[in-house]
Formats: sequence, structure tokens, C-alpha cells
Amino acid sequence: MSVQSSLQAELSMVDNCINVSGVLSFETVPALMKQAELLLNGQDEINVNLAEVTDSNSAGLALLLEIVRTAKLQNKTINFKNLPEQICIVANAYGIDCELDSFLNARSNS
Repeated sequence: MSVQSSLQAELSMVDNCINVSGVLSFETVPALMKQAELLLNGQDEINVNLAEVTDSNSAGLALLLEIVRTAKLQNKTINFKNLPEQICIVANAYGIDCELDSFLNARSNS
């Protein structure tokens, strides 16, 4: 119970790049999805940097897929940087790693 309350994650816009930080989990991702919608408005090209993600599960993958879906609906270009290993593993397990590969920019930029 105290573990759940200590889970934190946030999105911030720095130099036209959405920085994702913290733990991407079932507890944190719903709020991040709402934040992402707001940050995506007004951007022609969307860059998402995940270098500061400390942990993730399938909820983190769901967040990225929602960002991809929103970008496609708005006809925007999207690039992901520093995709966490955990998200790659989950995407591979679900057989959708190829979907994300087309949006990756320097996956191993660590």
C-alpha cells in the first residue's frame, strides 16, 4: 500500500520534446494519458524521450500506443528515444515490437 503511493511518474515538455520520467504502471499511466493529450496539442512533430523512466510494465506500453494512436489521428510525426528495455520486452511478448520500431529514434541512446 505504501508502495503504490510512492509510485510517481510525470510528463514534461522541454525543447519540443515530451520527457517521460518515473514508474510507468497501472497506477500512474491513466493520469499520464490525460497529460499526454494536452502536450500533443500544438506540436507538428512529437518527440518522446523515455530516458528517465525507472520502471515499466504493460501499462507503459499502453501509454506509448495511445500516444502513437493520437499522433496518427492528428497526422503528426512521432519519434521515441531511449525506449526502456522493459517496454521492448513486453512489446515483443505481445508481438507488436515491429509497430514501435517504425517510431524509434535511437532506441539504445543510453
